[in-house]
Amino acid sequence: MSDFLDLHDDAVARRLLYVVAVLLVAVPFVQAIAQIWPLQLSNIQWRFGAANALSSILLLPFLGFALLLLMARGLEQRALARTVGALSALFTLGLLASLAVFVLDAQELKTIVSTQMATQFTNTTIRVGLVTSLSLAAFGMLTLFSFSAIGRPGSRTSSARRGSTATADDTDEGPGLIVGR
Repeated sequence: MSDFLDLHDDAVARRLLYVVAVLLVAVPFVQAIAQIWPLQLSNIQWRFGAANALSSILLLPFLGFALLLLMARGLEQRALARTVGALSALFTLGLLASLAVFVLDAQELKTIVSTQMATQFTNTTIRVGLVTSLSLAAFGMLTLFSFSAIGRPGSRTSSARRGSTATADDTDEGPGLIVGR
């Protein structure tokens, strides 16, 4: 398999990809916070609107973390992969808690929503619940992938990239034809 872009030798490409990943994570949150500011945590209508605004931005931070994880795995940077894993675990726990609060808030708000707004309220509730649930699953998987098999001693990919030779036990191929002896 050929390397399309060898990041080990290209510092400029690495820096650019790091900047892109950080922007994918940070910018959507700045935009969402600008929409929901000032914080009114005790107001149930504000919490419902904040959940709606925050659920609509979850894809871009996921893509930013996924890009960071791909770079960490490609460059065999265990610390970066673990950092991405820890951050995505925090996102997973935060999404789980926010989904529980959102469901409770939606049940309470359902009783005071006017009949003209009932359809829009129901559609928004379903969309936010579905997007948050899918994002919860995606960040959970990203957490698992972040902590799996990167640079584990004895793994085939880490020994091959470090330049060590593979033994017959490391490969699936049997003994081959030896020419020139």
